[in-house]
Amino acid sequence: MTAPPGVRGWCPGLHTPMEAADGWLVRVRPPLGRLSGQQAHAIARAARTHGNGLIELTSRGNLQLRGLTPDSARAFARDMQVAGLASTDAATEARRGLLLSPLAGIDPRAAPNAPDVIRALDAALAGATTLCGLPAKFVIAVECGGYVPTGTLRADITLRASGAGWLVICGARAWPCTGMSGVEMVLALAHALAALDAPARPLRDPTQADAALAILGVLDATQPAPQERHEPPPLAGPLPGHAMGAVLPPGPISADLLDDMARWCTDRGNGQMRIAPWRSIIFEHCTTPPPQTGLITDPADPRLRIWACIGARGCGCAPRDVIADALYLAPDLPASMRLHVSGCTKGCAHPAPTDLTLVAGTDGYSLCPHGRADDTPVDSGLSLAQIQQILRAWTPPAYDATHPNGRTRPA
Repeated sequence: MTAPPGVRGWCPGLHTPMEAADGWLVRVRPPLGRLSGQQAHAIARAARTHGNGLIELTSRGNLQLRGLTPDSARAFARDMQVAGLASTDAATEARRGLLLSPLAGIDPRAAPNAPDVIRALDAALAGATTLCGLPAKFVIAVECGGYVPTGTLRADITLRASGAGWLVICGARAWPCTGMSGVEMVLALAHALAALDAPARPLRDPTQADAALAILGVLDATQPAPQERHEPPPLAGPLPGHAMGAVLPPGPISADLLDDMARWCTDRGNGQMRIAPWRSIIFEHCTTPPPQTGLITDPADPRLRIWACIGARGCGCAPRDVIADALYLAPDLPASMRLHVSGCTKGCAHPAPTDLTLVAGTDGYSLCPHGRADDTPVDSGLSLAQIQQILRAWTPPAYDATHPNGRTRPA
């Protein structure tokens, strides 16, 4: 019998572990999204020593480790501080949770000053000791364009390259700026949002953004935020700037595989890898795909368009091994379809709508076309064989330029 789904309302961190069915979870946020080969070895070693040796990549480009205890989680945090992968306190660690364009400083088409802007923003957030009280899961993003276009990252505040300048985007408003003045604006806006003491995030409630901009006295100086929304391009295979991308399929990897990737980035690259959103790892100055089994390096691989949570392997809310089911369905996935296989209605692996969302139940799967895991299903109790038939007969929805993701949601 599975436990009823309960929304925690927050994510685990390095200093704030979260209990799961297979032990406690912690997350590592590599500073500026980069990880040296030596640091990757340190994480792999600590995963085996303090946890169960399993590691996941999150949608925000963090490494999540599983199977810890309250005592071993504290020991793990100390090891990460020694490795230069963590701040010494939870408040500083939480403030530095940036979501970054993965090819900043690599892609020749991206904003050339993006690395300087990112470093300045990270330093400003680390030093903002009075910044507290932001809603749970609050996130700040930096988008620099190029191969990964702007409009791919979803955040409460976004500092986005735009032409020769930058925009600070919050809610439905945008404030034109330079990169460095944008850093100051992001920090001021974060303080104003914290002062509102509202439980909602601007990403969910744009009125919070308007209220914060009004506090700063700049609401009249803003413009409507750009409405473009793009799906991220595949980060598997050769990438701009002499980089090589590899994507993890749904589910955790072993610490041994992280060790193998660390050796690869040192032997075939410059010793640096980037832990990017969308389960992606980017090897800098590397032109040869890593040969390790379990990595996706083909941009046409259908597993790139599948999301699945840990399922019954590590969550008491899930009645099925949704990872195994998702991988079983992968060969039948139609071209361009995005599939989310969720262990419960929380939809942790992909909160946004997908072309087809499946929600596990004790009697099979519920079906939510063009929806989220918490939407009302159109059918339930479906077997994998029945879902295969649906996939094989799938007709892509008509294109609708007025819809946020370009797809027509059926009535």
